[in-house]
Amino acid sequence: MADSTLDSELFVLYTETWGIPVQKFGETPKGDFTDSSYQNVSAEKFPLGTSYAVYNPGTTGTQGWSVFTYLKVGTQNPDVAIAVKSACVQDSATDPFIVTNDPDSCIHLPSARVAYALGAVTDAYFAWFWTGGVCPEQLVSTLGGNYLTDSAVIAGDVRAVNLAADAIGLGNAQVPGSAASTANAGACGYALAADA
Repeated sequence: MADSTLDSELFVLYTETWGIPVQKFGETPKGDFTDSSYQNVSAEKFPLGTSYAVYNPGTTGTQGWSVFTYLKVGTQNPDVAIAVKSACVQDSATDPFIVTNDPDSCIHLPSARVAYALGAVTDAYFAWFWTGGVCPEQLVSTLGGNYLTDSAVIAGDVRAVNLAADAIGLGNAQVPGSAASTANAGACGYALAADA
């Protein structure tokens, strides 16, 4: 089955999956989250795993809280480089804040945690990722638009899955107690509607 898409305003990410954002409520880093002084840099500029919760006013996109987390890229997909809106999951068995966009070389898929890149990130470099709440497209305009799915998303819980296009995207989370509950990896977010 071919992959599909879901609009940025039709899903939210659960905020607790990368750790509860207790730091910097309502603030942004100096400049903004895509500032070149700490986005895609070789030296850590914030403690790894730092989370900011910032309000997206809703003039553009959905009104509500968004969460950004400072993460490190491990080794990305050799065939599809990390770019804006790339879905990433854990890439290290010993460090939960190292991520990859490679569905063939990651720790867990399906995954109950997903981090969306704000732009290109080099292997072993640090950057901010969207990890919770509504899509922060008023804060990072390039995050607006379509996100990859497995073409089977319906309204309800979603999780990160391996897509046909050698990428990571959203798919349905299994309902506990269903016949497929042994495959349940939990949910990273909630879809408000079915994918396209």
